[in-house]
Amino acid sequence: MATAYTQDELRSLFQSSFNLKQWYSFLQHFFSASELKEKPERIIKDTTDEGYYLGNIDTKDHYHIGFFCYNIRKGSVANKRVGLRNLVKSFINPTWGIFDAALVVFDSGDHWRLSFISDIKGDATSPKRYTYVFGSNELLYKTPIERFRFLQDKGISFENLKTAFSVEALSDEFFYKYREQYADFIQYVTGKRFVKVGNKWEEKLLGEPDAALMQAFNYNEKKIRDYVKKMMGRITFLHFLQRKRWMCGDLNYMQNLFENSKYKDDYLDSVLEPLFFGILNTKPDNREALFIEYGWDKALLEEWKDIPYLNGGLFERDEDDEPESKFPADYFKRLFQFFSEYNFTIDENDPNDAEIGVDPEMLGHIFENLLEDNKDKGAFYTPKEIVHYMCRQSVIQYLKTHEPDEQYVEPIEQLINNGIVMPILQTKDVASRFMILLKEVKVCDPAIGSGAFPMGILHVLYYAIHNLQPHAEPNRSFNSIETKRKIIQNNIFGVDIEQGAVDIARLRFWLALVVDADEPQPLPNLDYKITCGNSQICRYSLNTPISDVFVEYNRIGKEKAKKENKVWNDFTLESYKKLVVGYTEEHNDKNSLKAKINEIKSCFKTTLAKGDIKKRLSAEKKVYDYEAIPLFGEPLAKEDPIGYSKAKSELKKLIEKEKEILNNKKYENSFEWRFEYPQLLNEEGVFMGFDIIIANPPYIKEGRMSKTFFEPYKDSPYYKGKMDIWYLFACNGLDLLNSKGVLCFIATNNWVTSYGASKLRDKVIKETRICNIVDFGAVMMFESASIQTMIMMFQKDKTSDNYSFDYRKLTAYKATEKEAINVLDKTSNDAEYYTPIIKRENFYGKNITFSKCTNILEKITNYPNLIYLTNKEIAQGIVFPQDTLNKKNQQILGPEFYVNQGIFVLNSTELDALSLNKDEMSLIKPYYTNENIENYYVQRNNKYWTIYTDSRFRNPNSLNNFPNIKAHLDRFLPIFTSDNKPYGLHRARENRFFVNNKIIAVRKSVGHPMFSYCDFECYLSQTFNMIQTNRVNLKYLTGLLNSKLIEFWLKNRGKMQGANYQLDKEPLQQIPIAVPSDKMQEAIIRIVDYILIIKSLSSDVIIDQYVDNNLIVRQFEKVIDALVYEIYFHDDFIKADISFTDSVLRDFKSVNTNSSIKIIQDAFAKLRSMDNDIRNNLKYMSVKLEYLLAPIINI
Repeated sequence: MATAYTQDELRSLFQSSFNLKQWYSFLQHFFSASELKEKPERIIKDTTDEGYYLGNIDTKDHYHIGFFCYNIRKGSVANKRVGLRNLVKSFINPTWGIFDAALVVFDSGDHWRLSFISDIKGDATSPKRYTYVFGSNELLYKTPIERFRFLQDKGISFENLKTAFSVEALSDEFFYKYREQYADFIQYVTGKRFVKVGNKWEEKLLGEPDAALMQAFNYNEKKIRDYVKKMMGRITFLHFLQRKRWMCGDLNYMQNLFENSKYKDDYLDSVLEPLFFGILNTKPDNREALFIEYGWDKALLEEWKDIPYLNGGLFERDEDDEPESKFPADYFKRLFQFFSEYNFTIDENDPNDAEIGVDPEMLGHIFENLLEDNKDKGAFYTPKEIVHYMCRQSVIQYLKTHEPDEQYVEPIEQLINNGIVMPILQTKDVASRFMILLKEVKVCDPAIGSGAFPMGILHVLYYAIHNLQPHAEPNRSFNSIETKRKIIQNNIFGVDIEQGAVDIARLRFWLALVVDADEPQPLPNLDYKITCGNSQICRYSLNTPISDVFVEYNRIGKEKAKKENKVWNDFTLESYKKLVVGYTEEHNDKNSLKAKINEIKSCFKTTLAKGDIKKRLSAEKKVYDYEAIPLFGEPLAKEDPIGYSKAKSELKKLIEKEKEILNNKKYENSFEWRFEYPQLLNEEGVFMGFDIIIANPPYIKEGRMSKTFFEPYKDSPYYKGKMDIWYLFACNGLDLLNSKGVLCFIATNNWVTSYGASKLRDKVIKETRICNIVDFGAVMMFESASIQTMIMMFQKDKTSDNYSFDYRKLTAYKATEKEAINVLDKTSNDAEYYTPIIKRENFYGKNITFSKCTNILEKITNYPNLIYLTNKEIAQGIVFPQDTLNKKNQQILGPEFYVNQGIFVLNSTELDALSLNKDEMSLIKPYYTNENIENYYVQRNNKYWTIYTDSRFRNPNSLNNFPNIKAHLDRFLPIFTSDNKPYGLHRARENRFFVNNKIIAVRKSVGHPMFSYCDFECYLSQTFNMIQTNRVNLKYLTGLLNSKLIEFWLKNRGKMQGANYQLDKEPLQQIPIAVPSDKMQEAIIRIVDYILIIKSLSSDVIIDQYVDNNLIVRQFEKVIDALVYEIYFHDDFIKADISFTDSVLRDFKSVNTNSSIKIIQDAFAKLRSMDNDIRNNLKYMSVKLEYLLAPIINI
């Protein structure tokens, strides 16, 4: 039986240096390990490192776990993991048996790592390692103690071991507690706090705001949130530095500093700010003067003399730091106590190797999940497996493009994916070529968020260069910090509209440099690398000439220098580029250098604006010429009034445009790529473009709630109604690439069929080569977003045609995130993997959908007599938008109103209560909802009614003759948002669709498409589309649309949202509708009639005493399916000697009112007969035509 260990005993074990005898005892007593070797067996020979097999256990859930120990003779396990990865391979498939997992100690003397390594059996190339680092008597080891106590209580099982070593659980716990600390500070200042109400976060006023702090921040709550976030980010960074022992050599320095401080009641202004600005951002020689200037306690200088100068911008004082900021001491006490409970590990985890602690990636998680308004911006946290996959694939594609020889394909993939340098890359010449490519690549993330993708690119480039260097430069030692600095300085760029995101991204880069540094060094300035701005708005296009910029700047400079009796040295594009590049490592004259860069950028904007001014002056002259009074005759304005009117109109437009350009807030955060990143310009100032653009762009769909958000983008050539903002990111991203550049995004997967994405689709087909698509199908890959996504990679290429690409799609509807991740390495069994062919002319102007069954789909479209529904034959239902009262509007109107109260849609009780007269009842229409609509059939017993008012009712007096309706609607006037308010519906639609015969399509059909025939007056909401056509019988069309063949078509060529069929107008218009002979149509019409009658029957009326009515309907539907197959695949059916039409017309008689039940009973009885040819052909069909029908039948 296992021995119970106390918290103190566990802490003593974890704080101590590793002792093999002590560890043997722990394995025996804690894990009840009976299968231990009397003497450890050596498993690694011919190496300075020593590896030993210690024994094994079988867990209570029947997993075989091996125990191993390694003595690491070179380096420390506390900070470095790279060399340890290779050791994992030594116990995969060992001589002691096949293990499901392993518990391994890596001991370097000063510290020891305890790693739980899983996934050994399944995929020997990618075991997952989860690690605690032990051996410091200064750390409390709260998390591992809690986890091992959990193991002790729950027992040793494989699942419990995974829980005990879970990084995700720690991350969730840390994030939750961090969010609470953040919320405490915000509540203290504003009195407000976000609290969970149901599944939503709502802001509540929970206390009085701090008047002094609110005034100091000018009552701007966003600035307050940003300030607190930055303050906590700075403190978090110091806990990572503390891990390096750079905070006075004390691993608990931040907590001890607070506990011993005499300034607890003014801790931010009196201690933290002097530390931030006076120490970390100031060189030692200048510190005392700054302390005197700000009146800080000089006694702190002595204590902090060994804390390094870091620079970098994180600790740079800005205007938000100027106000006096006092928080109660308890707030900081709780914060530092919280931080002290966690292990801060500086090296970022990767998916297969994670230390159990707070790593820098957590800062990204915090940013992307903490901000209350972040989801409104469409920003979501990207799982790290996806980040690594996308970064690797992008770099692989870049290398393949520049080294296109087929012999390099596998070596490139091995180098980037697995760190293996194959022999062909090991020659000095080849290795050097690839090193140069890696060192020259230019990568940008235009929506950097917290820096996940740039950090991933840094990781990929760093390890590739590290692995190639011994071959390219055999006589040169590898310098880790220098390599990372150069990558950050030369290769990576990023933009985000949120300053908070930029701060966090820079922070992660700085930590990436800190992790390998033995001694602290000043950090690089990242102001012109990771930049704040709106990457989707540029005042001027990329091809606008910039030659006049420096002429103008030099002219102004010369005039100023002349007045001051100074010498002026002309600036050129080249000198500006050097200035920006040099700024990254400038530490002496940073502020003046930054000021000069901003001067030139300002001149760039105003100089180019003069081009617009010139146009306006020319237009003014033209108007003047028209208005000038000549010596003889009439002014030109009278002789040519049309020309005069045009000239005035043009002048007015130019004046308005000029005002907009110079004054409009639209351009407040505009991002001018050429002057932000002059490294991308050639000698003539031409923008050369990026090699890779990679991003998880924001997802914001244009709708009523986001219309104002889209206003600044409506003059973009890529704007289209109903678009998502990420389409703009993709189009602009393609424009920012060089001629061979690669764009890699993860974004919503419905762009391939969405109406608003048509311009993006056409741009992708026309200007790129699709390299890779990974569609995650119905799985929600973002924990905070209900959206389906895909990874896509495109390469700039306007010439390739008839090419294939790597396509992967998860097909399981209820797969987990882990199962979706398996699609990345093609280990999922619930996915399709194939290589579609792209012929540009087949996709331009159309949806981009792929299928293994292309031949079947082509057969469907080859039917000789097809029609397609037109715009006029399809209409969406009513858009209210105030049908009933929602919670938000109820709160606006007050307590006398209630949620779900009828406004334009009323139940019968509400309608009766209005006491409408006969004239008023003419505006009341029967209203039907989802509960009335089923496959084929619409139930007539509606429960609701709608007030049907079209655009004529936007007149405030339009309801004067309908006083009761007017009185009812007037109560809700304050919340109406209709374009036709006060009384008109937002979109009433053509009345003919509601009153005449039609087919109703459920726009979001779950599991299978749903089409219903309706032959009575029926008003519907926008959740439905209605089809009316006189080109084909509507009952025939109802049967066709509900068939398996059309479901198959929509699955492969329609618009899917996970497992749901999105029956919008566009996919409906693309259905190839066969119009066969009247005889074939009649066969389907008769069975549709049967189905409609059966569905109309009350529950006590049965067709067959042994078979449920619903099962009979399903049998009839199978016959319709067969008839549809026979229509579209006529030749195949003739060859197979199978036919249904004549037999159906023989057995399924036309129904009449008097004897319809009897007719249906007779038809079903014949269908059940053993010798019935319809029944038998249904069986033969699936066998003889399996090659054709199996993919459809099995959908």
